[in-house]
Amino acid sequence: MHNRPKNRKQQIIALGLDFLQTHGYENFSYQDISRELGITKASIHHHFPKKCDLGIALCEAIEEWHENQFRELRHNQTSALETLQTYMDQLATYVVGESRVCPLSSLQSDITLLPDAMYQAIKRLDQHEIDFIAEQLERGREAGELHFQGESENQALIVVLSCKGALQYARIHGDKVFSDTVKQLLSSMKQ
Repeated sequence: MHNRPKNRKQQIIALGLDFLQTHGYENFSYQDISRELGITKASIHHHFPKKCDLGIALCEAIEEWHENQFRELRHNQTSALETLQTYMDQLATYVVGESRVCPLSSLQSDITLLPDAMYQAIKRLDQHEIDFIAEQLERGREAGELHFQGESENQALIVVLSCKGALQYARIHGDKVFSDTVKQLLSSMKQ
């Protein structure tokens, strides 16, 4: 998600994503954005009248980034196992070691404080990620390279929860926690 913003609205979204990952949604304000970009709060309100509007735009930006990554992974035509490994490697590269949290996890941590419109946007975003993982898991099961019990979507939840939890633990215990978790998770599905 490290694209160079082209216009003011994109600059606000890019900085909002940065604050989301480093401070959390509830811990940054339009004042923080205006100070960092050297613009007035009115300029931010012009593009995003309420912070909820910015929050939904952040969800849409994350989903767009996910979809671009998913499209590229699908296009590579590798095995499902390799696709999942690449996805997890990208997740680690994007988050681990940068004092950042997964933007989706950051939003989820504030879920009880967010308006319903944001709740719905986050829920769609969650499902978008789970659907991609489930698609790869089913493809791997059909090819005989992955083995697991139950529905692909349930296994996708296990994968996502394991990865997101490992990312959080890695912030305290080091990057090896994430890589070991991914290795164990993928190994358990290959047997």
